[in-house]
Amino acid sequence: MALGDYVTKYTERLDKIIERETLTSDLNMNGDLLGEFSDSGEIKVATIAMDGLANYDRETGFVKGSVTTGWETYKLRHDRGREFDIDAVDDEERAAIVSANVMAEFERTKVIPEVDAVRFATLAENAGNTVAADLTAQDAAYKAVAEAEVAMEDLGADLSRCILYCTSAVKRLLRENQKQNYRLEQGQNPNEKFLTWDEMKIVTVPSARFASKVTLNDGKTGGQEAGGFAKAEGGKAINFMVVHPSAAAAIQRHKKLRYFAPDVNQDKDAHKWQFRLFHDLLVYENKRGLIYCHTAAAA
Repeated sequence: MALGDYVTKYTERLDKIIERETLTSDLNMNGDLLGEFSDSGEIKVATIAMDGLANYDRETGFVKGSVTTGWETYKLRHDRGREFDIDAVDDEERAAIVSANVMAEFERTKVIPEVDAVRFATLAENAGNTVAADLTAQDAAYKAVAEAEVAMEDLGADLSRCILYCTSAVKRLLRENQKQNYRLEQGQNPNEKFLTWDEMKIVTVPSARFASKVTLNDGKTGGQEAGGFAKAEGGKAINFMVVHPSAAAAIQRHKKLRYFAPDVNQDKDAHKWQFRLFHDLLVYENKRGLIYCHTAAAA
């Protein structure tokens, strides 16, 4: 099989990696509500409008209602890419294996952290509730999360459907508070590992991805040749966020990979791969209250 024949296969594999392995994968938009995707980064998103309940009449029966469906074109804000040259090897099968592993590693170590960082910054920017305080006292994290729960439940949110994104430091403080207040009953086996807090799913976020503002390096100038992302000036470290998945929708699409064989590549005797990703996070205006963000006190 010629290496160029792997293009579609690799593209689909990269789509699956980012859908499964981002820490924000719970926010992925239902694929059934996504339509055509263009080379310019435009995607069609389904819109559904319908009438509410009406009175039932015993003589005339049901009041007829209407449902309107349509497709709204949305321009994804983030258009990112990279080009890689992989030294030519004699065996085409080995070249395919090397190429696949290079791109999968790039996806996991470079792409996914950046996509998560952009999404968390977008959530922070659009949060309906934002609190800034340093969490240093042992019970500070417990009290802060409790306040977030009050705010979410006051809006009718079911905590069992909410996600608690937090740093490892905040999770440690919660664990220590849990140990301090835990009373072992007969027959119970204590376990310091926990996956939920007050029924909220816990997702631990590396601090590098958890900032209220991020900068995307252009990979060309000003010492940004390495590309990637960084916390922006004025951005604060995020301690934790409580998010109801209905408040936002994550969309990502890889543009079909481009491949140039060594005998076509005029720069090097190497396999050239061009990688491009469009992505964005949509935050619904009427659901901002279902995003609670707790940051450090100062930038």
